[in-house]
Amino acid sequence: MEQQMNPYEAGQAHQQGYVDRSLSMSVTPLALSSLIRTKFWVSLVGFAMLVLTGLSIFKELFYVGIGSNTSLLEWIPVIVLFVLQIILAVRLVQYGRAIGRLEVSRDDQDFERAMDVHTKFWRLAGILIIVGVVLVIVMIIFAMFAFRGF
Repeated sequence: MEQQMNPYEAGQAHQQGYVDRSLSMSVTPLALSSLIRTKFWVSLVGFAMLVLTGLSIFKELFYVGIGSNTSLLEWIPVIVLFVLQIILAVRLVQYGRAIGRLEVSRDDQDFERAMDVHTKFWRLAGILIIVGVVLVIVMIIFAMFAFRGF
């Protein structure tokens, strides 16, 4: 027996919510192809960053750091920079893998995941650039006061 709907009953909310189709865009084949062609380069840069960061860590530990009387305070900025470089490199590798999944599936959700990782990479890179510029400005101001004898 079929259930009859009560026209006076409160409506049921959709679990996914309302999606305005006028705001949604489909990915064109050309855009998808362009994205997929970047997979090799994104992965290459991510792996190169990991290798170069590893070599830099090796250099700092074994060529410069061992036997030197460097204090822990001097190592903190170096360690922070290495960690941030590794995070950026891992994001790029994740982005390359997400593009690879998208290449196979051609699924909207895989596209969204790839763009999410891509956004996280650029957000962190942008924040680091802003912090770097602010630090350079602060160092310039301190240097100006130091040379003036204040």
